[in-house]
Amino acid sequence: MTFGFPALLWLLLLLPLAAWVLWLGARRRERQARRYADPHLLGAVLRAGRGPRRRLPLLLQLGALALLLFAAAQPVARPRLPVNQAAVMIALDASRSMLADDVPPSRLEAARAIARQFLALAPASTRIGFLTFSDNASVLVPPTTDRQEVLGALNRVKPAQATSFASALVSGVRALPQRENAVPPRELLEGQPAPRSTPLDPRTLPPGAILLLSDGISNRGANPLLAARFASDEQVKLYAVAVGREGGAVSRVEGQLVFVPFDTRELLRLTQLTGGQFLSPPDPEGLRRLYRDLGTAIRWEPSELGLSGPVAGLAALLLVLGGGLALAWQRRVP
Repeated sequence: MTFGFPALLWLLLLLPLAAWVLWLGARRRERQARRYADPHLLGAVLRAGRGPRRRLPLLLQLGALALLLFAAAQPVARPRLPVNQAAVMIALDASRSMLADDVPPSRLEAARAIARQFLALAPASTRIGFLTFSDNASVLVPPTTDRQEVLGALNRVKPAQATSFASALVSGVRALPQRENAVPPRELLEGQPAPRSTPLDPRTLPPGAILLLSDGISNRGANPLLAARFASDEQVKLYAVAVGREGGAVSRVEGQLVFVPFDTRELLRLTQLTGGQFLSPPDPEGLRRLYRDLGTAIRWEPSELGLSGPVAGLAALLLVLGGGLALAWQRRVP
């Protein structure tokens, strides 16, 4: 426990002094009673001055004063409280293959629906970000609790060219809390990024995850397996949902009939490397389990809890109680 004004605690030393002064006053009144009271009534007079009805209201008033002085010092407790630290980046495949209509109305729209469902079912305290990837990845929304911001970005997605899982994983990891300066292997990025000024112990990083929605084919960029190992080193799990129909489909894409493949083997391997989960096909029960695993990661964290208000409230209660008892028993307020 800490205090905003610890010097005020010295005033608590005045309470024993006040109690001693009150005790001297009581002894003085007792001596006067012995001197002037009728000897036959002396016992009753002394008992009236010593009984609990005389002392309890005064003790309550002194206790209230002690609490008020304690509250004035602004005590702050630092308990460890459960906090949902879950942070998830939704990575949406925006390549042209996602326009295939083997999952009606299209793979892209089906993936959007999965993302919207996750946004609706995840706890309000879960921080969710959003990125799209094709040739390269673009982080549109960093992790936030503002669902409308993510929904707005999700609705504005336009299909692009090829698919790069490596870019999606690297960008997703670096968008998660406390990983902004994570340094991926040279093979994953052109040039060497600036290293962390203070290296972080991966075991101290908050929980992080990537929910990747794709039709399972990466045909551009670096080796996705290297990116998966990078995510694993940064304590980030990959959860992948494959959107498409087994065997691929012949679909009309931008006015032309083309064969659009569908292959889940690479996604499955990536999730295994990071300790995440793979889901194909995305059935409702499987999605609910996936959302439950993703949306909550409870950790006990130190927090600051101001005690001045509750302590002052307790002091006010004691003042009212002491005054009420004094009025009821003695017809006066001490």
